[in-house]
Amino acid sequence: MPWLTGKRAVWISAAVGCVVYLPALRNGWALDDYGLIAQNPAAHSLAPAVRAWFAPYWPPQGDYSPGLYRPLVTLTYALDWVISGGRPFWFHLCNLLVHVVATALVALAALRWLPPLAVLVAGVVFAVHPVHVEAVANVVGRSEILAALGLLGAVLAARRYRAATPGTRTRWLLLTLLATAVALWSKEHAVIALAVLALDHWLDPEPEGRAAGNLYLGVAALTVAWLFLWRAIAGGLAAGSAFAPLGGLDTGQRLAAAIPVQLDVLRLLVWPSELSADYAPQLIPIRPSWSPVATLALVTSASLLVVAAAVRRRAPAVTFGVLAGAAAYLPTSNLLFTSGVLLAERSLYFAVLAPALVAGWLTGWAAQRGNVRIVLLAVGTVCAGYTVRTLTRIPFWQDSRSVVVGGVVDHPENFGAHLRVADALLLTGDSARALAHYLVAVEIYDGFFRAPLRGGRLALALRRPRPALDLARKARAAAPTHPGPAELLTDVFLALDQPDSALAAARTAVVASPGNLLALDNYGRALDSTGAPAWRRQLAAARKDQALGRLVAATARLDSAGASVQQWSASRDDCWEAERSLPAMRLLRPGVASAAEAWVRQCREAGQ
Repeated sequence: MPWLTGKRAVWISAAVGCVVYLPALRNGWALDDYGLIAQNPAAHSLAPAVRAWFAPYWPPQGDYSPGLYRPLVTLTYALDWVISGGRPFWFHLCNLLVHVVATALVALAALRWLPPLAVLVAGVVFAVHPVHVEAVANVVGRSEILAALGLLGAVLAARRYRAATPGTRTRWLLLTLLATAVALWSKEHAVIALAVLALDHWLDPEPEGRAAGNLYLGVAALTVAWLFLWRAIAGGLAAGSAFAPLGGLDTGQRLAAAIPVQLDVLRLLVWPSELSADYAPQLIPIRPSWSPVATLALVTSASLLVVAAAVRRRAPAVTFGVLAGAAAYLPTSNLLFTSGVLLAERSLYFAVLAPALVAGWLTGWAAQRGNVRIVLLAVGTVCAGYTVRTLTRIPFWQDSRSVVVGGVVDHPENFGAHLRVADALLLTGDSARALAHYLVAVEIYDGFFRAPLRGGRLALALRRPRPALDLARKARAAAPTHPGPAELLTDVFLALDQPDSALAAARTAVVASPGNLLALDNYGRALDSTGAPAWRRQLAAARKDQALGRLVAATARLDSAGASVQQWSASRDDCWEAERSLPAMRLLRPGVASAAEAWVRQCREAGQ
């Protein structure tokens, strides 16, 4: 194909990526689009978006936030909102355009190693791969695309830096750092930027490879600064995002459960005929002990990585695609630590480099041996299958209703699908049917405490305390230290007119999480509802004020409680209350602490 140049291959790849996703422009808001865009004030104008640069990506919902930090993505949402007035069409158009640019960068990166025809195949495979649908056709998937765009841009800029003359190297260094910053401030897995740049440098043909110490130092410093900022802003909340079925496993059990998932990753990258909005334990079984499937997955994955590294001289495109794709997927793989998902299609966006560059290299290899027609026929058939699957999948993300209905139709065995149905029915006011689906979700899988928690709250609102009690106990069994189930149990026991049990449930959460504001607030509410003595309510309120940093108010409450120390009774509950408040007294009111300590000693002796 003498007419096909490298530049034309890049343009054609980008055009294919554009055309195949044109149907996504008809999509509206779906699932997380509401919480992160439609109902998020920070995504509606530029000033709040700039202030959100120092806030978690997800607006906190009560006691929960997954601890993500993606301020650049929120800023792009705000810019889209200002331009479009909040019309979803514009947001989807921007997603499409960013995907087009990312596809072009894939083709540009491949030009170093592959001839134009092979570059075209690699670009087209990347453009139409069905795994991309969740990232491109659902607006909040933009974080994946922007991160990939930043990583690829950093790779291309670093190449120019290594080949530049001394007078122009500073410019390419700054562009590399800018692209890396785009990736880092778009999604957390871009922390692997330094590894991807080093991999690309390792694949430089001799003698073109040059030292790049300043570049690596700059990228490393930028990454460390980003890590520090992320941990300072949102890192303390990250524990809440751990995938529930893996959260209680030790390292060996987690690896035994996570390694078999890599076979599903390979299936999605090679032939993604079956897709899902989420991969719950009903779709991918959790095996906490070592199994033959784990052995097969370990051998297969390790072999692919070893082969990819071994062919770096003959097939550097394959090496880069496989190893860079694996590195980008690693942070969410649950292999290093427990992440927020077992498997998500959107997290494989950058990993599609692997099948794309392998397909491109196979085309180039066949062209050298005169077998290009056979390979093109095979690759063309695969691309046609990918395109059809992509086009049929795009409507799935049209809106929340299509996702909810499609999810339960495709996978009725998935507890998450029933949970989404219940949430949707609750929004429409159909509480009875919503409760039924919550019960189905809990019956299928009771390891995710938020399912029985939501169901229990709804059952209580419907004045059905007995089912609510059963659901609350299941929620507490799934998350013993979380204050949410304790709050529900408190409300249920109050509804059943069991004040002692309500206080005990509320107190359990305070013992498990002494500084948790939800636990402290719930305990104070339980004291008020059960008519506890005023001094006990004052001590509980003082502990909450101290946790909030309101030291003046806490001191005043301690003074008020200490003034009635002679009225304190020697019951077990009263003794616990005073003992729990001693640290605050010692810090803020030593005089009150002395009297309280003497009373606590008497209380203990009386209890003995």
